[in-house]
Amino acid sequence: MKEPRDNETGLVVIPPPEIRNEINMWRRVFKAYESMITPHITILYPFIPEEIWNKSRRDIENQLNDIKPFEIKLRELGTFVRDESILWLKPENGGNLIKINTRMHGLFAKYIVPSVLAYVPHLTIGAFDKIEDLLKARATVQKQLKPLQFTVERVIYAVFEDAGWRIHDTISLT
Repeated sequence: MKEPRDNETGLVVIPPPEIRNEINMWRRVFKAYESMITPHITILYPFIPEEIWNKSRRDIENQLNDIKPFEIKLRELGTFVRDESILWLKPENGGNLIKINTRMHGLFAKYIVPSVLAYVPHLTIGAFDKIEDLLKARATVQKQLKPLQFTVERVIYAVFEDAGWRIHDTISLT
């Protein structure tokens, strides 16, 4: 994961505290950015500047007004194998995260840098320099993984500043 810079922004979903506590057990073991940001599922990063968010908030709400609160189940693991390999939980969510991502791309196409990689919703639980460590961690987690479930009632617009993320705004899905 690239180190965020001040004033970079993201659109995320943050699980409730009891789910974050479960996930943080793994993140502490596998050194997955636990000091940088709470467990989350990224919808878009980097995202639009604060001034654009503030001016566009009504348009964003309109784009999301037909998406009602939805369930996320976390019971399967996935991996990304790159320079830094990632172990993650796959959010089963009926396609809602992709729908939100796609709508924000449509609304803010001129601000969002296109990626060569397709959007894959995920919740990071481990980061590894060696593929062997990734595979070992995956096997360990797979044996101990308990399904987790929560309801997404809002999306969060976060801003990075002073080496940490802060919640700037939320959009309710209720």
